[in-house]
Amino acid sequence: MPVVRSFTRGQWEALGRRLDALPEKATSDQPLKVSDGVKSIQKQIGTARERGYTLSELIEEAAQEGIAVSVNSLRYAMRRAEGKGRIRRGGNEPAPANASVAVRGRKPSQADATHDKPPRSGTQQKGDGGVTRPGQPVRGFLGFSISPDTENL
Repeated sequence: MPVVRSFTRGQWEALGRRLDALPEKATSDQPLKVSDGVKSIQKQIGTARERGYTLSELIEEAAQEGIAVSVNSLRYAMRRAEGKGRIRRGGNEPAPANASVAVRGRKPSQADATHDKPPRSGTQQKGDGGVTRPGQPVRGFLGFSISPDTENL
């Protein structure tokens, strides 16, 4: 079980004074994420790409400056800098007006057909669309046979 650590208010205040007294670091020495670095030199990357340089060649140039980045990381950072990165739809954005609501897990033809025709007599409709005939063992969702308990009735 983890131990909850607590420190005195005086210790936190002393840390706050120490942090206030720290000198400002030069911006050239501050670390940047790959996406932030690519965003800062996006124009130069675009110019190099227009000159015919490939991503692999740009990575070789980056390695000479001590920047170790993979092709996929560079490609993803470039897409994010252009505003074409992964789009996540949150609860705040309305759904597009032309989006149709589909029945999940069924083809459109199956969604209507199952409500039009009742199951045949003597059969049992399964939830996954299969039909079980009398005398056949019923299978659970993991594929194990389920036998009905008829002995203690």
